[in-house]
Amino acid sequence: MNTKSQSNTVSSTSLVLYTSHLECLIPPPPPLPLTSSISLPSSPASFNEDKPIEKYYKKEKQILVEFDQIVKEIRFQLTEQLKCLEQRIDTQLSILAEIQEYFKRRADVELDYAKNLDNLHKQIGQKHRTQKARRESWILHSIYKLWDTIVQDTRTHVKYHTIMSDVCGKYMYDKFNEIAEDTRRMFAKCKSVGLGSHEDIYKVLNELQSTLKTYHQYQSESKQAEQKLRSIQQQIAKIKSAKKQKTMEKRVEKRQLKYTETKVKAFKARNDYLMTIESVNAALKKYCLDDVPDLIDCMNFGFHTSIAKTIQMYLSAHENIKRGRQGTIETLNRAIGDLDTVTDKQKYLEYYTNIFTMPKKIKFEPHKGDEVSAVNAQVLIRDEMQSRFIQMQNRLAGLKTENDEIFKTIEATEQSLMEFINTKNSDVSDLFKDLNLPQNVSKDKRKEIEDYYVEKFKQYTLSSNLIARLQARHDIMQKALGAAPPTNSVEDKNLLRRPIKPKQIGRAPILGRPRLFGGKLLDYIQVTQQHVPLIISSCVSAINRLGLHNQGIFRVPGAQVDINQFKEAFEKGEDPLVNITGRDMNSVAGVLKLYFRELKEPLFARDMFDSFISCIVDVESEEKCVENLCQVVKLLPRPIFIVMRYFFAFLNHLAEYSDENMMDASNLASCLAPTLMPIPEDKDQVQYLTHTIELIRTIITHHEEVFPSDGHGPVYEKFAITVTIDGEEDEDDEGISERSLRRSPSDDEVETIEAVALFDYVGRTEKELSFKKNQIIYIFKRMNQEWWQGCLAGGNESGYVP
Repeated sequence: MNTKSQSNTVSSTSLVLYTSHLECLIPPPPPLPLTSSISLPSSPASFNEDKPIEKYYKKEKQILVEFDQIVKEIRFQLTEQLKCLEQRIDTQLSILAEIQEYFKRRADVELDYAKNLDNLHKQIGQKHRTQKARRESWILHSIYKLWDTIVQDTRTHVKYHTIMSDVCGKYMYDKFNEIAEDTRRMFAKCKSVGLGSHEDIYKVLNELQSTLKTYHQYQSESKQAEQKLRSIQQQIAKIKSAKKQKTMEKRVEKRQLKYTETKVKAFKARNDYLMTIESVNAALKKYCLDDVPDLIDCMNFGFHTSIAKTIQMYLSAHENIKRGRQGTIETLNRAIGDLDTVTDKQKYLEYYTNIFTMPKKIKFEPHKGDEVSAVNAQVLIRDEMQSRFIQMQNRLAGLKTENDEIFKTIEATEQSLMEFINTKNSDVSDLFKDLNLPQNVSKDKRKEIEDYYVEKFKQYTLSSNLIARLQARHDIMQKALGAAPPTNSVEDKNLLRRPIKPKQIGRAPILGRPRLFGGKLLDYIQVTQQHVPLIISSCVSAINRLGLHNQGIFRVPGAQVDINQFKEAFEKGEDPLVNITGRDMNSVAGVLKLYFRELKEPLFARDMFDSFISCIVDVESEEKCVENLCQVVKLLPRPIFIVMRYFFAFLNHLAEYSDENMMDASNLASCLAPTLMPIPEDKDQVQYLTHTIELIRTIITHHEEVFPSDGHGPVYEKFAITVTIDGEEDEDDEGISERSLRRSPSDDEVETIEAVALFDYVGRTEKELSFKKNQIIYIFKRMNQEWWQGCLAGGNESGYVP
């Protein structure tokens, strides 16, 4: 009967623990009562044995008090986060109200021309200075820069038409009211999602409190059973009567079963306590690192886009005014381009780091005498843990699949909602044609899409939290069971895969034409549809024609005035290098370096830095390094791959003329590595500078192996077709001009050039022939004279052409 009762008790306890594991949101029931009644002994010896247990209960109470304090602090922090987010929305709406007020007042001032506009600028500037203390956090928002740009722009306003007054005072004012209404409604819905996440966290904290109490209770019972077992074992050792010993042996067996039962309970309670701690810490980490940023993204979804579309209405009015003000339009376009939800979020979280920082991890508080601080699979519970582990793996796989489907739904809903936002007419050209603007679509459809979007966002957030908690339990059980995680045997262990970026909520489309200098290369290629940006192809072409022999190219700085002029022209979409001369090659190289240096995301992306460095560090040979690089570049986005292939083929060509330009692959790498592959601030700058230089040198030397041509995208042409100008000044000692004109020669000119060039180079050394090798090869191609090529090949050994 005792054995059966013990089995029933263990099975009941296991069921409770398993149920609490599967249903993480429901706190576990209180521990089951003991099946047999035990009366406390009244002897003094037994009373003394219970004293350590009394001391332990004092410690347990202290632990519970400390845990309650931790829970209170977490509750307080979560409450403060929602208050802070509400304050953030209020700040955004305050800035929005200021912009709205600005345009309303500007509509009244438009007809009074420059004098009244100047007064407006002064009044707004004064108001901003008086409220400077209250507006310290404005600088954290990209719309603040937009507001500041608009205010500063009033200095250039002199006169405006009546239509501009109508745009500012009527159409834009209504648009801003709609944005404020949409933002408040979206915030209220997202706040409810945040409160739901808080309730989820509170539930797992309650579960942790319950498992903490159960753990200490079962540990205490285990210690008590152990003491009683030892006591009866000591008593039986003193008994000499065989009859009494037989009776005592039955009592020992009963106590032994009781001790085993309590020990199993203690093992399970400790494992559940540790797994619940990991689950709670994972939930807190997931909430702080993922949910809070996602919540901010959801609250601000469409906010910046709506403002941008409204401001574009203002720009449309400017474009239709006869006294066009191109400077103002460009300035405001840059301000709109700077509207960035991700940057706003990052600045805000960094500014309020004390509020949004992740709480400290909850640590395991062991029972007195229990030194094990990790989940382990004892023989008694290993089979059950293995079964739970397999079930958890299957559940995790299903949850992850379901979560991915939910995110795909969110992306599709975001696209629908963004299309609805973009349908709002920001082009006011019809007003200049005596027409009315199209009426906006009913807002009921947008509200319906918003409700569906927020509901899916809620499901995604809660599902992600559950996955994070279960994954924490899965990993710690996997470690305890000694199960090996799945690996990809095909992948080279020395290479790092491209980091998987977290899924982003509320992605906004690219607004306007992206910046060339200081922008993102991928965004520019996506919008302009240029496989290789004009600035790269134009600079490379100019150096190919005129600068291959220029000493110190990319090392000697160019004229800053010329570089700035080139920069402005390229930013406008023009090509300033059409009529460039050979004397400006350092400035051409300088503006190309400036472009790469000012890219928002370097050519070698920051998240791929470790992957590229791993190709060069601790590699036994350069061939292995090239092999590793071939694998890593496959992870690059296709547009970046094409640009790299084009640019490094050019650098390889440039290095072939190192005898004249003094810039071999190593020197080029030393000059360009800090620009193409900047070292992250958290790494040793001196150590990694050597690695980056060696990496760039290797790619320049082996560019054909690293970037194989696949027939897609533009490829760098190694030799340019050039024609020497007759009577050219600045000739070298051999009478060969260093400047060329890019044009197609006539047939007579070709024959003259071919004859003069061929016979002029006969009898010269290999070094002399290499000086204009591109012209010679071009001539050979045109004449198709293999005999002359054989002559040159034979002259390489003797130094002269026979």
